[in-house]
Amino acid sequence: MTSRRPLRCVLVGCGQVAHEYLTTLRDQDAVDFVSCVDIDTNRAMTFAAEHSVPAFGSPDEVLPGGGFDIAVILTPPSTHLDLAHQALDAEAHVYVEKPLGLDPIGTDALLDHARAKGLLIGAAPDTVLAPPTLTALNALESGAIGTPIAGDAALLAPGPETWNPAPWPCYAAGAGPLADMGPYYLSMLVSLLGPIAYVEATTTRTVPERTIRTGREAGRTFVTAEPTHVAAFLRTEGDALISLTTSFDVAATTRPHLEIYGTDGTLVLPDPNFHDGPVRYRRRGSSAWQEVDQVMTTTPQVGRGMGILDLADAIRRGAQECASGRRAHHVVEIIEAIRFAEKSGHPVELALLREERRAGLP
Repeated sequence: MTSRRPLRCVLVGCGQVAHEYLTTLRDQDAVDFVSCVDIDTNRAMTFAAEHSVPAFGSPDEVLPGGGFDIAVILTPPSTHLDLAHQALDAEAHVYVEKPLGLDPIGTDALLDHARAKGLLIGAAPDTVLAPPTLTALNALESGAIGTPIAGDAALLAPGPETWNPAPWPCYAAGAGPLADMGPYYLSMLVSLLGPIAYVEATTTRTVPERTIRTGREAGRTFVTAEPTHVAAFLRTEGDALISLTTSFDVAATTRPHLEIYGTDGTLVLPDPNFHDGPVRYRRRGSSAWQEVDQVMTTTPQVGRGMGILDLADAIRRGAQECASGRRAHHVVEIIEAIRFAEKSGHPVELALLREERRAGLP
């Protein structure tokens, strides 16, 4: 595609994150949102009016008709793959919120479907495109901490029921802190240290019954379908060792969100759920932390939704694949491996899980 006209986007799912996407993308000209859809058409209508989107409807009304270049899917994870396949069948590229899907069999099939049609899959999180990640990559490549040998990542929080009036999807089957928030941390780790080859893990449900603390349903209780505290040990293909903790059970912490340890120093990154924040490092033998000079992104906007601009750029360049889609599939593989390791009580080699999937074994 060589035309410089804005790529026409359909936004699928008009929840809170959709407002963040449109806020980021409203003042740029690479994409143009021509329609928004939701299973609740009244919500789609309200969203369309608020963000000056010219059309709205339900997914079944809009997606089969085509006439758009990119479908931006911001619905619950269990619906991602079905909606993405519908968009591919309508000859549109696809951008999907995290996680890409609930299992790697499904996400692999989605990438195959897109490849067969000559279309691209992009996926969240796009915080890996923001200045903190670019700054950290530049620091690693310049040898600021020597050779990376290990990492530590921690999402430690009291749980979304403390602030979210409808938190139960975060605890539904296939979610929990690992799949709901883990993709931010895993995507960052993979971007900085490379693919994951090996996993060990253990989990617990510290507080299986949760109480909503805010909104109309404050006081209502519900039971989580997933572990609420996950501790995993990962090894990259380059033999860097990583500890990963994701938890909705921690009242408070001073532990950094993400650190990379090298032969000559340590690099500290901000919360990978966000697109800003300082990157600091300290060399071996030094008594002081230093802030790394920030590397700015080349995209015109920084914020949730900038991954769509990255996908649009890949489409215009005629790329065969969008890196974010392949990375998101690998994150789903890692999550599957963590769950398999926890349930089996044995370490997991991701290469062996891939071989079993391809062979059609259970």
